[in-house]
Amino acid sequence: MSRSKLCAVLILVSFVLMVAMIDGAVAAEKMKFHGTSVTTNSQTMEVGDEEGHMLIIAEAKQIYINQETGVNATSISKSLMDINIKTGRGSLKGYGVTTYPNGDKIFRMHEGKPVGKGHWKGTYSYIRGTGKYEGVKGKGTWDSYSLAQGMSYMEIEGEQEIPK
Repeated sequence: MSRSKLCAVLILVSFVLMVAMIDGAVAAEKMKFHGTSVTTNSQTMEVGDEEGHMLIIAEAKQIYINQETGVNATSISKSLMDINIKTGRGSLKGYGVTTYPNGDKIFRMHEGKPVGKGHWKGTYSYIRGTGKYEGVKGKGTWDSYSLAQGMSYMEIEGEQEIPK
């Protein structure tokens, strides 16, 4: 077999293998959401090491709208905030479950820090999913802007992979 024919066959075989791998792979879908969050329950404990240092356990309900598809989802998150309310320094860690209209769910972990007055930024990653989201993988970033006491506007961006 001539060298040019061998190269052509190798290119064709490589192309077929790449197409097969791409077809079998799960591509990451980019997501962009916005929504609102309302604190429904919170408990506060003063640490006492410095004025204003508090631990806050909070539960919040959220409504998200997928900016690409228009699909709405609800979520409940539970978070632990370690913050000095005088200086604004602190951190937040927690868990959440997003429920879609058909009952499917995604469970996630999230964490973040204040970056300005009433403005927090952080990251999230998926733990697991149910229904359509069984085996889901994903992560991303979030921004939260305070609207009023216990209420905020959120912007979320990330990627998710859903097995076929």
